[in-house]
Amino acid sequence: MKQEIKSGKEVLDTFMTSLKENEDLDTQTVNAVTDLYENNKLTKTNLINALSDLRDKHETE
Repeated sequence: MKQEIKSGKEVLDTFMTSLKENEDLDTQTVNAVTDLYENNKLTKTNLINALSDLRDKHETE
């Protein structure tokens, strides 16, 4: 039986889809991560900034 080797993009696409489908995860956090990924902006700095913004927003509510 031959196994297909997935590309890095395929693995990440599958992972991002699974994040969106997981109801146990915080929706705002998942949206922030997947939006960065979908817009090709998922970098360490952008992720830290997005999560920091969410934290600040949550603290003011």
